[in-house]
Amino acid sequence: MIIFVNNHKIDVPENFLIINLLDKLNYSKHVAVWVNDVQLLQQEYSKYVLKNNDNVRIIKPFGGG
Repeated sequence: MIIFVNNHKIDVPENFLIINLLDKLNYSKHVAVWVNDVQLLQQEYSKYVLKNNDNVRIIKPFGGG
């Protein structure tokens, strides 16, 4: 199944969750995730099943001070 993550095409298996995607791409769960322009809550990461051609955007927070 093909999805797009930050404008890059990625092949993932069926029934792949957001949390699986974050693990595959070496992100922590402390990132902001949008799927098809809808922001997900962190509690949804372990429940949201990706679909073919989903457009995922992942943004890492950065700190400063």
